[in-house]
Amino acid sequence: MVLVSGVVIYANEIHSQTIRIEAWAKAAFEKLHDYSPPTLNRQHIGPLDRPSLISPGQTLQIAEVQDNQLYFWYEQNKTETHIPASLLRDAIAGSKGFRRVTLSSGTYMFYLLPINQQLGLVVGEPITKIRTITLHTWALIVIANAILLIIAGVLSQHIVRPINEKIRRQLLQHSLSWESMSGIALRISSSLYILDANPRFESMFELTTGDRLSDATSKEKSSDLAFYVLQALQERSVIEFECVLVDTQGVKSHWAMSASPWDLDGQESILLYGDDITRHHRMALELQAEQERVNLYLDAMQTLLIICDHDGNVLRMNQQAEDLIAMPGESLHKQPIWSLLRTDDRDRLKSLWQRLPTIDGHPVDQLALISSSGKESTINWQFTVVRYPDSEHIDILMAGLDVTESIANQQALEVANRQIREALNTAKNANRTKSIFLASMSHEIRTPMNGMLGAAELLLDSPLDKEQSGYVDIIHSSCHVLLDIINDILDLSKIESGKLEIEAVDFDLNQLLNDLFHLFHQPARNKELALIYRFDNQIPTIWRGDPKRIRQIVTNLLSNAVKFTHQGHIELHAEGKRLDGDSYQLQIHVNDTGIGIPPSKQEQIFSAFRQADTSTSRQYGGTGLGLTICRHLAVAMGGNITLKTAANKGSSFTLSLALPLGDANKLQILQPSTVRPVIDFRTKILLAEDNPVNQKIAEKMLTRMGLRCTSVNNGQEAVRAVIKSNFDLILMDVNMPILDGISATQQIRDLGAAKSTIPILALTANAMMEDRQRCLDAGMNGFISKPIRMDSLRAAIASLLPNATQDKSES
Repeated sequence: MVLVSGVVIYANEIHSQTIRIEAWAKAAFEKLHDYSPPTLNRQHIGPLDRPSLISPGQTLQIAEVQDNQLYFWYEQNKTETHIPASLLRDAIAGSKGFRRVTLSSGTYMFYLLPINQQLGLVVGEPITKIRTITLHTWALIVIANAILLIIAGVLSQHIVRPINEKIRRQLLQHSLSWESMSGIALRISSSLYILDANPRFESMFELTTGDRLSDATSKEKSSDLAFYVLQALQERSVIEFECVLVDTQGVKSHWAMSASPWDLDGQESILLYGDDITRHHRMALELQAEQERVNLYLDAMQTLLIICDHDGNVLRMNQQAEDLIAMPGESLHKQPIWSLLRTDDRDRLKSLWQRLPTIDGHPVDQLALISSSGKESTINWQFTVVRYPDSEHIDILMAGLDVTESIANQQALEVANRQIREALNTAKNANRTKSIFLASMSHEIRTPMNGMLGAAELLLDSPLDKEQSGYVDIIHSSCHVLLDIINDILDLSKIESGKLEIEAVDFDLNQLLNDLFHLFHQPARNKELALIYRFDNQIPTIWRGDPKRIRQIVTNLLSNAVKFTHQGHIELHAEGKRLDGDSYQLQIHVNDTGIGIPPSKQEQIFSAFRQADTSTSRQYGGTGLGLTICRHLAVAMGGNITLKTAANKGSSFTLSLALPLGDANKLQILQPSTVRPVIDFRTKILLAEDNPVNQKIAEKMLTRMGLRCTSVNNGQEAVRAVIKSNFDLILMDVNMPILDGISATQQIRDLGAAKSTIPILALTANAMMEDRQRCLDAGMNGFISKPIRMDSLRAAIASLLPNATQDKSES
């Protein structure tokens, strides 16, 4: 019991001494650490002389090393011993902590503390004083116990009781100091055997004197503990470390330990003090895990993130930035960010960097980043100033988006768009060239056809024998077939160029279909086919639409039906149903019992220049444009053409149109086909035509009509003739040498009032819509396409000279 009490007293005195010495050293350090050797003087170290810092039995010394020589700057010694020079050199070299040194005058406890790179401070106090106090206490206890043993039977309890009470109070005082510790404390041998321990350690780990401390450590960490204990013994200094201890329940806890060498009567031991840092360790692990999770998030982002200090030096970057630069972030740490930029971008970024702290919001800029391989990437950067609370320190966060590919795509798109525009311009030019070519070809073909067809009609209207009449019929019909082909080609050209015009006028659908029925009745009868026409009485007859295009479509369908049907019948049927308000869905069917179309060929027939069978054109003729044009016309009117057919079982074509009801009051009164206008023979006509054949045919037609005709060869002659003579009507060819018909018309319209109002009828081989518009814009009153038919010419003249005509029924 006496021994344990002595150990406890000794351990507590040593602990108190180390705390006291360390406090004195730090107090002196706070007075001196801001001064460098050149400025250190007595004024700076004077406050150290205060008695509150240095007590009797203590020594304090400050020294400097220059050129390997030790110079003493200050010393305060209240003991008979000087501090060893080796300790002062160690303090100057940066060593910090306790050293236990045995000198000739006794054993001392020193504390080493570096002040700066040149100065070191050492504070010391003899342990001999503590040992003397402890030995005196032990001697008193031993003597007291001996006296008690010798006179135990003599002395009364009044003497023993006070002594026992005094000893109990001492032991209680020491035990309370151990129990009041927040951590654990124990003394162990160099082989890790426990020599003494405080109650908390014993209760937590159920280990006491004689047990091995390694029994409370995890197996993988026991060797680390032995290493630190051996280090403390060898270096004779305080070693701080962390270790893991395992309690009786197998629960691991983390401890911050301090190991101090301890000599007691020549026996080496280690004093261990520990604080439980399990909670701090767990928080550190959680913080580390959270940091790793944040790093994973940053690395998973597609955005480039680079953090720089206020001087522009790289602090860290995410994985996306490292991959783009092709360098690890560690190799770029503290490197200036502009070293990664293109030369022409560096100055711009430096200028922006200086202004960033004063700019509100998040400025943006586009800068090129250069990788280690020299590859250049264009990045859109956004800059954010990161400010820290209670600090003037700032960092700059750069968030970047790689737009290299987008810019390349944009440039490629611009190139592609430029190429497309060039291709479109080329296509437009080609289409314009094609239109000019078609107009030119139309003019060149129609000009000789005008002579052929006109001559044929004149011959048919003259006395011929049967054989001659047959030959003329062949010429006449061949001219019409060729004319139909030309018209189909022109219609297809209009459709492809988007210049097809659709009218919206009021018309009588029943009359239109009935006229077509009568038109094809005789051709069907010639092939011994029955032609049937049905108009559903549930639908109105007056509609608003384009009767010309509807007639063209139905005419083509009926023509095909007659052409490809050899026996049976052909049916023309109109029906419909109300949609909403005054609109109906009309359906015009053309059904036949002809050769039909195989399923594989049904869509093919609606393609340009395609027929169901290549032999069809050889057997039946035709260009294969008819149905193509019909479908385009139907679609242009908002409808469609559908087909139901089977090979050798006939076909059923249906034209579907959504049309509104028309106004019967706005219908034009059509002249019966049996009425032919007769023009007054006194009417004077001026014919301007450069082609001798066409001029002769036109003169002959006008003469047959009983009109007087004056002919000129170009527009210039036409203007002169108008100025010299009076004419009731001018037939003006459009394309003529010297002065064309358009320019001649404009000059005539610029003459005096009496001359400028003469009706002018255009004669042209150009059948395009824009040609007709050009004529009307120039001031012409009408338009006739070549080849000219006598009936068409008579009707056109009659429409322009109503007062010079009268109706006469044909006999």
